[in-house]
Amino acid sequence: MKAVKYLLYALGAVLGLAVVVVIAVAVLFDPNQLKGEIERVVKQQTGRTLQLEGELHLAFWPSIGASMGRASLSERASSAQFASIESAQLAVRLLPLLSGDTVVDQVRLSGLKVNLVKGRDGKFNFDDLLAAGAGSAAGRAPARESARSARVRFDISGVRIENAGVSYRDLKSGQTVEVSDLQLRTGRIASGVPGKLEFSATVKSDKPVLDAGIELSTGYRYDAAHSLVALEGLKSKLTLSGAELPQKRLTIPLSGSVQVDLGKQSAHADLTAKLDESNIRAKLGFEGVEPPSYNFDLEIDRLNVDRYFPPVDEGKGAAAPASAAKKGAAAADAPVDLSALKGLRARGRLRISEFQVRHVKLSKVATDVRVADGRAELGPNSASLYQGALAGALTLDANARRVALKEKLSDVSIGPLMADLMQRDFIAGRGEVVLDVDATGTSVNAMKKSLAGNARLALRDGAIKGINLGESLRKAQALISSKSAQTLSADRAQQTDFSELSASFTIRNGVAHNDDLSAKAPLFRLTGAGDIDIGGGRIDYRAKAAVVGSTEGQGGRGLDQLRGLSVPVRIVGPFDALKYEIDYKAIATETAKSRVKEKLQERLGIKPGQDGTLQDKLRGLLRR
Repeated sequence: MKAVKYLLYALGAVLGLAVVVVIAVAVLFDPNQLKGEIERVVKQQTGRTLQLEGELHLAFWPSIGASMGRASLSERASSAQFASIESAQLAVRLLPLLSGDTVVDQVRLSGLKVNLVKGRDGKFNFDDLLAAGAGSAAGRAPARESARSARVRFDISGVRIENAGVSYRDLKSGQTVEVSDLQLRTGRIASGVPGKLEFSATVKSDKPVLDAGIELSTGYRYDAAHSLVALEGLKSKLTLSGAELPQKRLTIPLSGSVQVDLGKQSAHADLTAKLDESNIRAKLGFEGVEPPSYNFDLEIDRLNVDRYFPPVDEGKGAAAPASAAKKGAAAADAPVDLSALKGLRARGRLRISEFQVRHVKLSKVATDVRVADGRAELGPNSASLYQGALAGALTLDANARRVALKEKLSDVSIGPLMADLMQRDFIAGRGEVVLDVDATGTSVNAMKKSLAGNARLALRDGAIKGINLGESLRKAQALISSKSAQTLSADRAQQTDFSELSASFTIRNGVAHNDDLSAKAPLFRLTGAGDIDIGGGRIDYRAKAAVVGSTEGQGGRGLDQLRGLSVPVRIVGPFDALKYEIDYKAIATETAKSRVKEKLQERLGIKPGQDGTLQDKLRGLLRR
């Protein structure tokens, strides 16, 4: 027992001596005397200028700590400021150090400002600091560091960062981003101990011009043994405002949980958010291997993309001013940049109950997404639209700057679809549309002009809007004698009904060529061939309407003399100002031939329809 007693006396004496030494150092030692030496060493090691403008203070009991006033660090070999701070405090409890525990009383930073710059060569203005840190770490003894780290248990009472800010400039793109009023406050950070975190900041960007406010609060738990971090009860709010936003101001609340595995460099999140009228459920994952890999599962009840992008000038009306037309063309020729796909690996699924884009309305949208090697494949995809269904796939290739689309629309009401998609009402009917096309380019117009592939459609019980062929043919009787052509502007109040219509198209360089149009109507049979210039927004098409069957209905009464004739109709002009040209001269010629034929048959006693007999008798007469 005496041995234990003497041991305690000795230990008490040692501790007493240590306290005396600490007090003596705290009283007699002035850390400000080392400011010049610290600044010299930093300059020598980094090539940067450190200025310690504020006072340095040290504390040794009951915690070892240091605090400093204003300080700044320059860019390498420059007087430009890289970072500055108004004040900083750090304190570590002394007694737990004796048992290998690091218990930090507090970490406080106030007024931290950092200026980040990305040069035209892609390098950052802090790359030299990272290289210096890596070199220093490489010189350590790995085995001893590992053994030492295994004995240290970190326990931080709290972290507080106040009024911090970060600025970012990209010298190549000209983009600037400013983060200001950054606030961070945490509770205790220790293995297995739950804590609370609060964060807020304001972000301003010039490309695009946007202001954002971020507020976040969450509970957290850190598992040191397994290198796991869990955020639970996460709640955040993102507020966006800017002239480029159609709503000018948008608030996005978000909640959920996040799991981070520091050892495997992976993270998984289960989140819910509300974007305007959209409720979003997202399961997100990240694997930090090289290259990083992402996975996701998104479910959205409704999403109207048109709400978040400015309307495209569709060029309605031929009388629009030239300046407006140029403005509309510029707006339509939006850039197409697929470079974000390069270096990205992702896999997931997307489900949207109600979806609208470019005025087109879909429901029950579902697609699988795979992104790798600069290519994104969306499919198989499916959706319901305009009383029908859609199925197919979409491929985006950043390497070839190519977009490929394979889609089949089944039993779709084509009229409302075209009215929403193209803002023009020129055809009605229900049936099937098949597309197998691709395009390359860096803008919308370039892709339109490079469009290639095939398409076909088969419709029933529909109408061609803008012209009533039956009415036009009825009027033709009074105009046949003019032996000229008449041009008519499209009239939305007029239409030509058909029971069946089919056509196929071969598309090259943005021009869709068709030569097998076939349409059946009560009054006529329609055939045709021509070109639709998708890139130029024009059409040049020649159709032939053969008058057959009953001439009643659709203004066809009294057209018996045109029965059996093919009436040429030319459709020409820009999409928004089509012209219909009926060649009455050709009708007159065909009518004259028909009358001569009928007279010859009558003279020779040949019944109508016996053309071969007529030809034989004519050859016989010529031999006489």
